[in-house]
Amino acid sequence: MRVVGSSGLARDFRQAEIDRHIEMVSRFVAATKDRDEALRAVTLVLRSASSGPAKAVVHLKGELLGAGIRARAILAKLEPADELRELFATLAELAPDEKPCELIRWARNPRLLDAHEQATYGTAMCWSGDPMRRDPDKRNALALFDEAGTDRVRLARLAFAALWNASAPVPERLLTGTAVPKPCAADRAAPEAPVALLKANIQGWPLVRH
Repeated sequence: MRVVGSSGLARDFRQAEIDRHIEMVSRFVAATKDRDEALRAVTLVLRSASSGPAKAVVHLKGELLGAGIRARAILAKLEPADELRELFATLAELAPDEKPCELIRWARNPRLLDAHEQATYGTAMCWSGDPMRRDPDKRNALALFDEAGTDRVRLARLAFAALWNASAPVPERLLTGTAVPKPCAADRAAPEAPVALLKANIQGWPLVRH
């Protein structure tokens, strides 16, 4: 069901969505302490750094850091620039030994934008939202939270891996606001990554929704 309202109601809806993600991530952190490293991983497929899961990760950076949780993100849009840099700074602090190209990618190929936003937390918790191409103010408000979805998480992780390989590194100057003389080796990859692999190996987007 689509809810049409004023810009004030839209802001309230977006804040409520962010609050739900913060609550979910908080429960994930509480359940993950002292668990194996494989259970302390977060993957994000998002329209932009303004999306709810990204906001939750930034907001709970201290808790995630204390629990040894790392995260990677794929974004369809690199704006707003300030929020992109804030998200990258958080991801880099959670995984200080990783290169930027191993933390965040850009789904710049328009054919990738049919992928739905999704987030996975460990091996059982996940969330799925609207397609990345959809305007955030015209969403259908259908968001699925699942805290016991082991099979869905497994499929979502496969989808994330395929989309990650088909996405491009983000120029480091956009992530840090400064010029970087030594680009990551992945920057030399062709910007039009092998999207055909998605069709050959992963049927449909998102795997957690259909």
